[in-house]
Amino acid sequence: MEHDNPNKVFYRVGEVSQLVGVESYVLRYWEKMFPQLSPEKDENGQRIYTKSDIDVILHIKNLLYEERYTIDGARKRLKEEKNNANKNQKEEGNYRNKRDVQKLMAVLKNVRNILQEASFILEKE
Repeated sequence: MEHDNPNKVFYRVGEVSQLVGVESYVLRYWEKMFPQLSPEKDENGQRIYTKSDIDVILHIKNLLYEERYTIDGARKRLKEEKNNANKNQKEEGNYRNKRDVQKLMAVLKNVRNILQEASFILEKE
């Protein structure tokens, strides 16, 4: 995603409209149609978008304009992508847990060996 100022954190609806090439009213409509798009509002009630929001907008735009999804189809696709990401994250967590258990088992075996050696030494005395 290319932005004029890479250090900028928040963008107003007009700026986002220019960045992504979609009218402001379309962005406001998409907010109603896509729960993934929910920019914060400032103290004056104006929308402030983050880079993450802009990424979501660009993804929605691609689904609708390039891949020719309907609104419902794009909404389902985004939901599926989120579910898949959550599933992958859970599987990665399970893998990490399994690795952690294996490491712990190795440590415990080493402790057992040390204790057995200590017991052997103490029995000799």
